[in-house]
Amino acid sequence: MAKSAIDVLSPTFQHTQKQLFTPFRFGQWVRLALLGLATGELSTGGGCGNPFSFLQQSSVSPKSQHFAGAGELLRGLDPALVGTLLVVLVGSGVVLMIVWIFMSSISRFMLFESVVKKNCDLKGGWQRWQDQGWSYFWWQMGLSVLGIGIALVLFFPVILSVLHSVRSNQKPDFSVFLAVLPFFFLFAIFALVMLLVQVLTKDFVVPQMALERRGIFDSWSRLLSMMKDDVGGYAGYIGMKILLAMGAGIMFGIVSMMATVVVMIPVGIIGVVLFFVGKAVGLTFTLPVILFSIALGLIALAVLLYVIALVCVPLAVFFPAYALYFFADRYPPLNAVLYPAPPAPPIVPPLARSPQPIG
Repeated sequence: MAKSAIDVLSPTFQHTQKQLFTPFRFGQWVRLALLGLATGELSTGGGCGNPFSFLQQSSVSPKSQHFAGAGELLRGLDPALVGTLLVVLVGSGVVLMIVWIFMSSISRFMLFESVVKKNCDLKGGWQRWQDQGWSYFWWQMGLSVLGIGIALVLFFPVILSVLHSVRSNQKPDFSVFLAVLPFFFLFAIFALVMLLVQVLTKDFVVPQMALERRGIFDSWSRLLSMMKDDVGGYAGYIGMKILLAMGAGIMFGIVSMMATVVVMIPVGIIGVVLFFVGKAVGLTFTLPVILFSIALGLIALAVLLYVIALVCVPLAVFFPAYALYFFADRYPPLNAVLYPAPPAPPIVPPLARSPQPIG
């Protein structure tokens, strides 16, 4: 009988402890942190998805009024410069998002291999998983386009209602809110379905693609037939994973906040020094200065995210391992990899009889 979502907790903890601490290898932590960032496992696992939530909350506090002078500074900028900057930022954002989806697609198979083998090999893994990674990439791109399209269709009535109120010089009243509320519920349901598809794909479809070189649609078809025979087991897995993600979010969220404070103190000091130095030498907000400031900000953000990823490496191992140990009893090829048969004892040939003495 296949193990339940609770039964596989013990082997998952043992696997995580053995891979990360027996023995402790800092080089492996460094590589796993990169894979955690590339795959987004640190956010979907539920530990360090939004380390800046406390910053977002503080942004709406009364203290934000002290930064009202920033508006006066922005008014002095050339509108053409602002437009060019926005186009560059939006275009760069789209390109970077596509590049990240591609990297995450290949990295997902690399993370699978790293957890199965308890060893992370970035260079060799990147070369080995190109074909499967491309297949997963087009799947993710298709899901993204589908999600954006359906979201636009769902929010189109909302946009029309708001535009109608604006054109008639009326403030949106409660009736407009009631009219668009069903569309928000539909969008919430759709978002949950898309999230469930994403989780099932990375947890149970990717292992099939990796171990048997199956196509993604063929793997999905096989998964659906498995789930039909064990609906309760998979439902228990999803529920247990939500609870684990909530617990990990609380624990590692505190740790990530501490790491954020530790990193932001020197970064903030450097930023203040650069600001006053630039002001002393008479720098103005030209396009090169703005782009240079954005580049420095992105570098600081990358350092911060990587430090958080380092402290959250256990999540990058635990949640993939949890999926594998649950799926192993339901998928024999994976079971054979996680629980290899012990080597057969060597066959010892029988001793040759000593020759009889002559006479």
